[in-house]
Amino acid sequence: MRDSVQETPPASIMPKPDLVTFDVYMALLDIEGSLVPVVEKTFAMTEESATAFVRMWRAKQMQRAAISNSLDKGRTSFRDATGMALDYVAGRHKVSIDADTRGKLIAAWDTLNPWPEADDVISRVKDKGCQTAILSNGDQDMLEAVARLFPTGFDHILSSETAGKYKPHPAVYDLPTSALGIEKEHVLHVAGSPNDVLGCIAAGMACVWSNRQGDTLLDPAYPPTKELPDLNGVPDLI
Repeated sequence: MRDSVQETPPASIMPKPDLVTFDVYMALLDIEGSLVPVVEKTFAMTEESATAFVRMWRAKQMQRAAISNSLDKGRTSFRDATGMALDYVAGRHKVSIDADTRGKLIAAWDTLNPWPEADDVISRVKDKGCQTAILSNGDQDMLEAVARLFPTGFDHILSSETAGKYKPHPAVYDLPTSALGIEKEHVLHVAGSPNDVLGCIAAGMACVWSNRQGDTLLDPAYPPTKELPDLNGVPDLI
């Protein structure tokens, strides 16, 4: 599919949306490229070990968010989920973390590096006359922090904290309507992960998947509206 996407000339996938929302942690930010050097230096690890650490950290962070949805006892904050996941992975790797180091590692999620083309793509989407927003699992303060990494900026920041649930729960994809009054048929979401694609499509919203890792769908019943190898082609679809 990735080959066919690259060979097919860009074509609009929907009438010009009023709002283009972006997943931030996968679609706009380079988690591994940002955190692996930090973990490598903090624990004097090899790059290979630090990469394994970061991948497990991310997986357990998302697992704890999913557990929060399932327990239905209120939303565990994303920062707390990040801290719990860090403690778990540190235990698995048999490394100790003092409180100061733990705080610095969790805070590193507020300064992740954007993908090289990300800000230019946001700017080009705005030039098309669309509003832009972050639509993400992060806490509001975490998203406000990473939003400052993009000089172009966003018109809105929509956090799962407001929805009280995490993706792929439909309450998160309802935020453009519930918070901004923009109906789903006028929204295009740019996802960075297959779970985000699943949730977005199941909720009835058009979705472009920036599939930078060449991942595959867990459930092919919910395919993206369009799949791209990175963010570059997004403005051409509007």
